[in-house]
Amino acid sequence: MNADNTILLPAGRKLTYAEFGRADGLPVLYFHGSPSSRLEPLLLGDALLARLGLRVIAPDRPGIGGSDFQPGRRLTDWPADVAALADALGLDRFAVLGNSGGGPYVAACAAKIPDRLQVAVIVSGGWRMDWPEARKNLPLPNRLMLFLARRAPFLLRGMLGMMGRGGPGDREKELAQLKQRMPAADFAAFAVPGRVEAFREVMGECLRQGAKGAVWDLGLYGRDFGFRLEEVRAPLVLFHGEEDTNAPLAMVRRAVAELPNARLVTFPGEAHLSTLCNHFEDVAEALVAAKEAR
Repeated sequence: MNADNTILLPAGRKLTYAEFGRADGLPVLYFHGSPSSRLEPLLLGDALLARLGLRVIAPDRPGIGGSDFQPGRRLTDWPADVAALADALGLDRFAVLGNSGGGPYVAACAAKIPDRLQVAVIVSGGWRMDWPEARKNLPLPNRLMLFLARRAPFLLRGMLGMMGRGGPGDREKELAQLKQRMPAADFAAFAVPGRVEAFREVMGECLRQGAKGAVWDLGLYGRDFGFRLEEVRAPLVLFHGEEDTNAPLAMVRRAVAELPNARLVTFPGEAHLSTLCNHFEDVAEALVAAKEAR
């Protein structure tokens, strides 16, 4: 793992990214969830990514981790940053993989820079969180966070900022709290040794600059994306757990119905994080197979 790499974008902003897996592997630009950071692949582990033959390149979005904030940012600004990062790394074409809140960023790239993409894959993807299919199926804490991101971002900055100030905690106490508020499959995924600690590191890095960037990012899921899903002509493969409460399956089915060239694979009994952790070999197979088919 190489966690602290930086490039200067054409607009003068700094973009920070981490690399995992094999240096000579299939290049995959990994778009993290929200709130999260470039360290999110730690939840999978460097050894697994290397064994699967992947070179995972995970950038922080603006205002998150080490990347500079971008005032007024929209989802459709992201493909230009991705193309600039790929150019800096000497990558003509590459795969993109979005987990959770990274899903719409994959779709934006598929709509705006399809010629640069070899493969586009989304795991546990969120979409428009103001759709009825999302709102009526989200847990109350998730609905509150998204509401504050849109209507009272200063309050959400304070709430997330308190999370960022937390130090190393009691693992068993954290697991007991998680068990009360998440599906059994997600709890089992978090209970794997080392994963709670990795998640703590991911979130600490997310809030390194404060919560402004994370709050802006969360607010984008309730605004117009800047492109229509019908514009996403590039093929997409979506993996989703049927017990996912963070990104309800009804919302994902609506998105798939609007995407012209999408294939949805669902897993009974799996939830949000568990789909990524328990089925990443399926994800890697889709990344490699789609590349080889082209």
